[in-house]
Amino acid sequence: MNFETLYLTVDQCAARYSISKRHFLTLVTRGDMPQPIKIGTCNRWSIRVLEEFEAELLDKNSVAFEMTLQPCRKRRK
Repeated sequence: MNFETLYLTVDQCAARYSISKRHFLTLVTRGDMPQPIKIGTCNRWSIRVLEEFEAELLDKNSVAFEMTLQPCRKRRK
């Protein structure tokens, strides 16, 4: 693997998630996306870190989805 396949630019990250570059950077600033690493003066995102983030997000969503499938319990007064 070469450097270009290990790290993504902000444009590549935005394209990966089908969102604008500005929105991606807003998500990074809010802490909703992984933080970049600095390579010289450039920000880059590790594909490995992004894949781990995606897997974690999928796990959280599947747990939330499974919880919605549970029958509702009525509250007792």
